[in-house]
Amino acid sequence: MLSRFSTCTLFGIEAKAVEVEVDISPSALPRTVLVGLAEAAVRESTTRVERA
Repeated sequence: MLSRFSTCTLFGIEAKAVEVEVDISPSALPRTVLVGLAEAAVRESTTRVERA
């Protein structure tokens, strides 16, 4: 099941619009995929969240 929603993030003092897509499949293994130009801190945080 694919869900899509809009949210925002802070970039300094400026708010940026972000679109998030989530695909939930009961038979698939859990994983996180970032698409786009994510900074190193964001890529590292996904690893920490997956292990928590």
